[in-house]
Parts: sequence; structure tokens; C-alpha cells
Amino acid sequence: MTAFLLGISFIIHVITLLSLIIIWKRSGAADHQDLKAAKKEMEDILLAYTTEMKEENEAFLKELASLDDRRKTDRNQRDINGDEIPREKRPMNQKASDEIIQDEEDKIYSPPINEEKETFGVSLGSQIISLHNNGYSLDEIAKKVNKGKGEVELMIKFHRDGQ
Repeated sequence: MTAFLLGISFIIHVITLLSLIIIWKRSGAADHQDLKAAKKEMEDILLAYTTEMKEENEAFLKELASLDDRRKTDRNQRDINGDEIPREKRPMNQKASDEIIQDEEDKIYSPPINEEKETFGVSLGSQIISLHNNGYSLDEIAKKVNKGKGEVELMIKFHRDGQ
């Protein structure tokens, strides 16, 4: 009887183990499919975004080229006629393009000129270390640099530890 119960227990354990393996494989396959779907979705979003950027860039370049063409034709027209059409009598789009051209000509970059000369001094740390190397005491160094004795001592300690 014990052998019979052990046999049934063994069969139940094998069936349980096989069912766990099957469930584990199915969940792994589902996770893999979810990852593939997420990856595909991200690729589609990036593709749509880059396509939109490309279209906007092409539209901008066309607008820029047309503005440049209008500028050239306006200048050629002024050169041919030898006179300018008053702003009030120009069409609205020509007024706007002339204003843009004038703004661009006014905005020529010139770097700022710094008339003040920059001055550099010796840092506090280097002053303290120099005085210490010349043999001054902590009190004398603190008086010369107008700092506390503890601060001077700390700077010297940091310098020693750094070497």
C-alpha cells in the first residue's frame, strides 16, 4: 500500500512540475511579445517624430528660399528703377519682407568690447602656504591675511594632507 501511495505521489509531483514548466514558458513568451510590441511602438513614434521634423525643415527651407528670392527681386527692381517704392504703396507681404530684411541688416553681430582689464591676484590659499613656507607662525599669517587662526591652520593642514 505504501508503494502505491508513493507511486501516486510521484506521478502528482511530475504532473505539477510539468505544469509549472509550461506556465513559466508561456509567461516568458508573453513577456517577450510585450517587449516586441513596446519596441515596435517606440520605433513607430520615433519614425513619426523624425518624419514630422523633416517636413517642418523642408517647409522652413522653402520659406527661407522664397524670402531670399523676394529680397533679390526687390533689390534688382530697385537697381533697375533707380528709386524705391514708398512703404505705404507697397503690398503687405512686401512690407513685411522689407522689414525682415532691414531687421536682419540691423542685427549684424559685433562682439562686446571689454575696456576694463582683468586683474588677477594671488589666492588666499597660496598666500597662506607661501607665508607658512617662509617660516611665519600661525598668528602672524592670520594677521597678514586678516583671517582667523583656525582657518589658517585648516588651510595649512589641507595643504599638508594633499601632498
